[in-house]
Amino acid sequence: MRCRARVFGDDVTLDEIHPSRYFSLDPERVVQGLMAGIEPRFFKTIEDGDIIVAGRHFGMGSGRESGAWAIQLAGIKVVIAESFSRYMFRNCVNRGIWPLKVEGILDKVSEKDPLDVYPEKGSVVLEDGEELTFEPFPSRMVKIIKSNTGAEDDVR
Repeated sequence: MRCRARVFGDDVTLDEIHPSRYFSLDPERVVQGLMAGIEPRFFKTIEDGDIIVAGRHFGMGSGRESGAWAIQLAGIKVVIAESFSRYMFRNCVNRGIWPLKVEGILDKVSEKDPLDVYPEKGSVVLEDGEELTFEPFPSRMVKIIKSNTGAEDDVR
């Protein structure tokens, strides 16, 4: 799938991904909080095909599901990071978001770079044609991701 990178750094905490002041049962309010701890108006800049690219420890600090729910509500289908907190990884899978662990991605991608992402193949192709690989998901996990797309919750 063709994507556009929205780049964040290392050690992005869940409180930065989705600050507690945006806790709500209202999906519109939840999505407004996406990445608000780093870029307060981020949700207004999301376009179709945008994905999140980050460094190490994406989602660290808490096990709340609100971060993955906000990502899902924004229509973001892929998060690529060098590593994830265990909770964030699992919450993404449960919300139908591909949490792809790609070593060295942060050094190779800049904001709004186009990427071709092949989650089931285990490949990300950069704009210059360089291919980065990662361990593909087991078939059972692929089924979980594909069955939990949450399309009915997408507020964009």
